[in-house]
Amino acid sequence: DVVNANYVLGTTVANVALWAGGRAADVGFLVSPLTGDPTTQVGVVLVVLTTLLTFAVGSAVLALAARRSRRWVHVVMAAAAVFAVVSAGGPLSAAHDTATGALLAAMHLVTGVAFVATAARVRAR
Repeated sequence: DVVNANYVLGTTVANVALWAGGRAADVGFLVSPLTGDPTTQVGVVLVVLTTLLTFAVGSAVLALAARRSRRWVHVVMAAAAVFAVVSAGGPLSAAHDTATGALLAAMHLVTGVAFVATAARVRAR
């Protein structure tokens, strides 16, 4: 629906703005994940794709929950909030510098808040 699309678009724009602001301030966005390449630079394409993929998966789970009951929608909302907070710890520990960690963690939280707001609209129906 249009409202859901607006949340996705707004979240993507907000995360790109965080990334662009960081790049303008010379933030490297370098991370060292537990697996894969020793150092990865998080680019704008990865920010956009991760935001969209997170919303897509979350929306699919939310749609299944909404078919069951409002209670299940509430469970998905709570799980999404917890997931956003817990996942924000990843960039904090993997980032090469504090600014990178803070900005990437903020992107996790922005996406989580927007998804929970979307889920709240579903629950209200």
